[in-house]
Amino acid sequence: MRQWLASMVTAAALAWTGGPYGEASPAGASSPRQIGSEYASVQPAADGGRGCGAVRLGETAVAMLRNEPIVKVFADGAPVTLLLDTGAEATVLTPAALQRIGAQRTHIELGRQVHGISGDVAAGELDLRSFMIGGVEAPRRRIRVAPIEIENDSTGPLDGVLGADTLSSFDVDLDLPGRRVILYREQTCAAAAPAWAPPYARIAVGRSPSNRLYFPAQLDGRTINALFDTGAQFSVLSMRAAQALGLSKKVLGSDPPVMVRGAVGEQLSAHAHRFSRLEVDGDVIRNAEIDVTEMRLGEADLVLGIDFLQTRRVWLSYGSQQLFLMRRT
Repeated sequence: MRQWLASMVTAAALAWTGGPYGEASPAGASSPRQIGSEYASVQPAADGGRGCGAVRLGETAVAMLRNEPIVKVFADGAPVTLLLDTGAEATVLTPAALQRIGAQRTHIELGRQVHGISGDVAAGELDLRSFMIGGVEAPRRRIRVAPIEIENDSTGPLDGVLGADTLSSFDVDLDLPGRRVILYREQTCAAAAPAWAPPYARIAVGRSPSNRLYFPAQLDGRTINALFDTGAQFSVLSMRAAQALGLSKKVLGSDPPVMVRGAVGEQLSAHAHRFSRLEVDGDVIRNAEIDVTEMRLGEADLVLGIDFLQTRRVWLSYGSQQLFLMRRT
């Protein structure tokens, strides 16, 4: 079964050790290693505080478990394990996680929702006293609370999702090949740039009200809106876009069937189709396999998941509305 969540999580659990850059191992492994300790380092502003310049704040390790990027953060001083999900509009903790860390004594505002690929989940909101990522205090400490019930084949549930509402307070260096995420001060000017040596691609993006960054991509010669979603194990295309590309349901019916699982256990039928050419700002993939299903996202018709991102380094600059992409060498 394909695990894909446009705004939620597939569950996994980690045991923790003290190594600085450990990785997660499935339960029962002889020597499980953990995502390691986090630290912060602040550098002088390069622009005198005018919204430009890559000012490093902190870093945290990423464990890849079944194609899912897992991070450890601290909520009210207690460690919690979250799926790093750039496609999720909200940061979410489960009621069980809140009870464990003692945050249930905080008043929870009801009447909110968490949006999945084919429906919504009732949720509450609360303000944490502190929310630390890589040694950095997140400016936004309001999180959603929802009874996420996501299965994993080999381990237990995660404590929740680290979503775009929190990530958008920073410039985010998403270095999945290096198994780390580095947080920088938010840049807001058009001349914003990553702390990388060139070459890299600069991509102008739109920013939706849900803090998803979307951009044009070319699929078999047609321009469609796409977004990067670390919560998606596999890339997904909407049925609407597939039909605009000339793919009939009869053609898709000859492709391998797969199942796409959403936030609350709902399952959608999909087909894994081979497209001739996928291009993102000059980065070309031929014979790209993409799952086609009835996806419901307002911003984009193409979600590029871990299958695309695991070999690429991406810089998310929410404030300047730009992406920077370091291609594979």
